[in-house]
Amino acid sequence: MERLILTECPSLVEVHQSIGNLKSLVLLSLDYCRSLKTLPESMGNLKSLQTLNVTQCRQLEKLPESLGDIESLTELFTKGTAIKQLPTSARFLKKLTKLSFGGYNKVFYSPDIPSKSWFSRFSSWLSPQSCSSSIDMLPASFTSFSSLKELNLSYSGLSEATSSIDLGSLCFLENLNLSGHEFFNLPSSISRLSKLQFLTVERCSNLLSISELPSSVLFLSINDCTSIERVSAPLQHERLPLLDVKGCGNLIEIQGIECAGNNWSILNLNDCNNLSESYKMSFIQVVSLSLSLHILEHKHLACKYVSFKNSNFNCLP
Repeated sequence: MERLILTECPSLVEVHQSIGNLKSLVLLSLDYCRSLKTLPESMGNLKSLQTLNVTQCRQLEKLPESLGDIESLTELFTKGTAIKQLPTSARFLKKLTKLSFGGYNKVFYSPDIPSKSWFSRFSSWLSPQSCSSSIDMLPASFTSFSSLKELNLSYSGLSEATSSIDLGSLCFLENLNLSGHEFFNLPSSISRLSKLQFLTVERCSNLLSISELPSSVLFLSINDCTSIERVSAPLQHERLPLLDVKGCGNLIEIQGIECAGNNWSILNLNDCNNLSESYKMSFIQVVSLSLSLHILEHKHLACKYVSFKNSNFNCLP
């Protein structure tokens, strides 16, 4: 057997230790098994396992310590669980390319404020020593995830301490999701992610600005970041970028946007009421000019979608 899919089994409370005998198992999907509480240590014997999915197993509080023995594991999905930290052996998962973690609000947003923030617990797992607030102090075990291409830490209870996370060692990271947090600044180390293409930072109500993103970024979504005022995004691309800033009511400026008028695939400025009339008009003029030139030259239209819905913008005759 190579694939075992037990999705949405409401009565499943535990997985029997005999699962460790499935030496050829490549995929184990237990997502939405909302009563699941424990996984056996025998899972460490699954030497061929590549994907483990326990998404929305809300009563699952920990993964087996033997997880690190599954050296073939490339995808680990644990969002929506009660897992507060990964086992220390997880640092040996050197082939891991996709990781999602956190996101169950009863764990991270309890009315009783925990003695340690989620970031503190995450940092303590990354290194046996206390994590310094300086981004120069890179926890050694974090470098073991250097093969990561997708990292989803959305709604994980990250605080302002997240700005000290050094993500720079994740040199293959292409997709990063940090949505749903209360931090004021993004980790400065994001600027060193030279392969990053997709950055999602939605519903971060305290985030004030975004700058110094790597030039590789093609997709930036900051929907409903209600405090953000300025965005400086890399806009010079041969490939078509996408910018979604819907619901950013305090947004004043998108630096460099006027220089990329003919390169946009999708631009969503809905409900961005603080952008000045003249600012939006000047951008529309750039886009219109670019489209006219493309039509005259019989080329494909580059700008596929531009929206200013509910942004107090009136087109002049």
